[in-house]
Amino acid sequence: MRIIGIILLVLTSTYANAGVENEIKSVILENLRATQAEEMESALKTVHTASGGYAATKQMLQQIFSTYDLKYTLVEYKFVGEESGYAYARIKQLTEKINGPEFRTNELEALQVFKQENGVWKMWTQANLSITFK
Repeated sequence: MRIIGIILLVLTSTYANAGVENEIKSVILENLRATQAEEMESALKTVHTASGGYAATKQMLQQIFSTYDLKYTLVEYKFVGEESGYAYARIKQLTEKINGPEFRTNELEALQVFKQENGVWKMWTQANLSITFK
């Protein structure tokens, strides 16, 4: 009986993590879609309003939207885990210029941290690990 309980606990935990993993990936994809479409309100809906970077993100997006048309591609996604109210993912993102002044195509590798706001996962912060210019 104890083994069945352990198996159920592992399966429940795996299922819960798969749900969070899919939710986090959806947040990332929506952020990239909204940013590429230059939909400020939609892009900001993916960022936690209590995040220390919320205002800076809004300002950066305003500047990018007025200067460039960029294409964003999620190259790689790895869900790292969830702990103490935070979720973590490692991503690689390709950013390419469609239109605008000089811009270097680049691939960014980052560790992103997510936190729920009103029951919805949102971006909390990001640590850039590397950037490769193409």
